[in-house]
Amino acid sequence: LYNRVDRLINWYLEEYVTLTPDQQGRFDARLDNLLTWHREFELPVYIETIDDSISILDAVFTIDSARVLAERVEAAVIRLQDQLLNLLLDTAQDLNQGQRQAFLDVLVSKQAALEIEKLQREDEKYQSEIISRLKKQLRRYLGPLTEQQVERIHKGVSEMTRLDRLWLEYRRESIANLSAIILAGDPEWPNQVRALITGRNTAKMPTYEVGLNHNAEIILVLLRDVVAERTEKQDRKLRSRLTSLRNDLEVLLVTSSSGITVD
Repeated sequence: LYNRVDRLINWYLEEYVTLTPDQQGRFDARLDNLLTWHREFELPVYIETIDDSISILDAVFTIDSARVLAERVEAAVIRLQDQLLNLLLDTAQDLNQGQRQAFLDVLVSKQAALEIEKLQREDEKYQSEIISRLKKQLRRYLGPLTEQQVERIHKGVSEMTRLDRLWLEYRRESIANLSAIILAGDPEWPNQVRALITGRNTAKMPTYEVGLNHNAEIILVLLRDVVAERTEKQDRKLRSRLTSLRNDLEVLLVTSSSGITVD
């Protein structure tokens, strides 16, 4: 899957804008550079994080340990987001005004569809979807969950703040600001877009930011509790999955360094 990321990104891009052959060639070259950066600098970090995660399993899995791992994952996500932003801004500067308008039209259309899909949900359905996602992810690494673990998931989710309305409002406002910048046609618009996007984390609506932090802490403690309550069988599966993932990343790192492609 990793070596098909370029195709997946291109498929995703095609939902928003149609590139000319020349534009596609320049985009592919930029994407290759991004993926090379990711293999050389990020894969070793992922491997180190997995090694540390396995070591933590040999000790008492504390909240502090879980928080350190979460912060490292968040830092990796931010680094990748920064690189993707560079890719998208470089590509956006390659677009003509008609392509930019088409891109914005798709954003607005998708926003409207999201609002119809998300806002009509009752609270019970909203919580059940979160519970389902958490169970699915935990089962991938632990296998079948115990009754106690399932109860812990339900309890944690019941304490979360519902954020979809605030998130959609925040997203709608961001799209409006993005549209205004791009359509104004100021020569400095790429820098203005960068400032808008990179400043989003410090410009969130106060209620939304409080809710995000509240939910993040609940999820962190919930996941720590479920992992800490793992059975011997779950422990073996978890270690096996982490080791397998680590080995896969090691192979990708070695093969990419030697120029070999592995699917």
